[in-house]
Amino acid sequence: MKYFIRAVKYFFYFAFLTTAIVLVLVATGMASGDINELFEGGYNALWKMAIFFAIVGAVYPRLGFISRKIYVSKDKDQIRDAAVTFMSERSYGFESETPDSITFRYRGTLGRLTRMYEDRIVLTRTEGGYMMEGLRKDVMKLATGLEYRLNPHAEE
Repeated sequence: MKYFIRAVKYFFYFAFLTTAIVLVLVATGMASGDINELFEGGYNALWKMAIFFAIVGAVYPRLGFISRKIYVSKDKDQIRDAAVTFMSERSYGFESETPDSITFRYRGTLGRLTRMYEDRIVLTRTEGGYMMEGLRKDVMKLATGLEYRLNPHAEE
C-alpha cells in the first residue's frame, strides 16, 4: 500500500512540476498560451504526458527508496545515543522507537516539502548491525556517516 501511495504522490508531483514550468513560460511570454501551439497534438498530448507521468510515478518509488545495511560492533545503548546525536546534527529529529527500530524525521519544513514528506529514516536492528531505510540520497549519506561514527577506526 505504501508503494502505491508513493506512486500516486509522484504522479501528481511530476504533473504539478510540469504545469508550474509551463505556466511560468506562458506568463513570461516565452511560450504561447494556446495549447495547440504549446504542445504538438494539442489536448491529445496531455494524455500522453499523463501516461508518461504514470509510468515514471510507478517506477520512481522502486528506484528512489532503498535499504542499506550498517555494520556495527557496539551494543544497543551506545548505538542508540550515538545515532540520535548523529541524526540530530544532520537536521533529523527523533520521532519514535520500538525495541528493534528507531525512526527519525527531517526537521525543516522546506526540506520536508522538497522530499514530499517522504523524509522518514528508519534504523532497524538486524543481526550484526542495523538496516537503514528511506530516500536513496539521504540513506546513502547518512548510512556512510553513521557507520563511520559508530565503528572504531584506526588513528593515522
